[in-house]
Amino acid sequence: MGILNELNLQQDQLQKRQQLINDIEKILSSRYGAANRMISYVVRFAHARASMGHGDIPAWETILNSVSGAEQINILLHSPGGDPTIVEKMVDMCRTHLSGGNRKLRVLVPNVAKSAATILALGADKILMGYCSEIGPIDPQVQIAVSGVIQWVSALAFVESRDKLMADIADAIKNNKPSVGLLQQLASLNIPFTQEMENWVGFAKKTAATLLEKYMFKTKFSTPKQRAKKSSQVASKLLSKQLFPVHGQFINGETAKRELELDVDVLDKDDELWKQVWEYYVRSEVQMNIPLQPPLIKIKLFESGQTSLVIQDTAS
Repeated sequence: MGILNELNLQQDQLQKRQQLINDIEKILSSRYGAANRMISYVVRFAHARASMGHGDIPAWETILNSVSGAEQINILLHSPGGDPTIVEKMVDMCRTHLSGGNRKLRVLVPNVAKSAATILALGADKILMGYCSEIGPIDPQVQIAVSGVIQWVSALAFVESRDKLMADIADAIKNNKPSVGLLQQLASLNIPFTQEMENWVGFAKKTAATLLEKYMFKTKFSTPKQRAKKSSQVASKLLSKQLFPVHGQFINGETAKRELELDVDVLDKDDELWKQVWEYYVRSEVQMNIPLQPPLIKIKLFESGQTSLVIQDTAS
């Protein structure tokens, strides 16, 4: 690709990205009949400290200030997720910066918005996705040590393991089968930890349902009762291991529209908006990989047409 062969990877690249943001804003303004602005939040995957968190708030507010007063704001989001407790705050901050009579918040997903990033997308009025874009299940992930190695594991897995064990015990007692081994397994569980995992799962469901009810589903269902019921159902689906067995499962735009009934526009690969969004995203990835003085690397990019903030960290 020509982008990857360009050598002017500093100021000229910034100017090209910001020009792309301006071009995308013009297309969005024409398409939706209102003044549109765009901000981006792109992170480096597979870095321990690149997840969403409270440390993002200063950069988030700085970028939002650069588009404050827009009638419609679009977030270009590429993230594996992170701390779900920050999501409602980020959504509220975005909406506080909107003004005018046709206020809308959209999320553009060029590639991946998973876990807490999916929940953030649920706080939009509409999600824009391309043919290769994906969101994912919202079960919170926790870090545990397995043979001395830190791994990410679904909080829901602990809850489901406990519930299955208790069901097996009840079934064994009912059918006069041996239950001592099962009871020993139950006694070995870290009950406070498992309860905390259940709290995290409940929090993810509550946050997703609340955002859907307040925004995306606000005008889609005629009564508050219908809206609340559908919001809860969709949040439950995004936690369902029957529908989505693994946390990293690919949920494309069509599945999000059909199975989850989300308000999603799937952009054709030849759509000019998609072409511009994709080029901006690729240039953002290039920016994230421009070498710094070791051991520093870039882990997060916050950007608008006027402001650009790069968060750095050590490589390990």
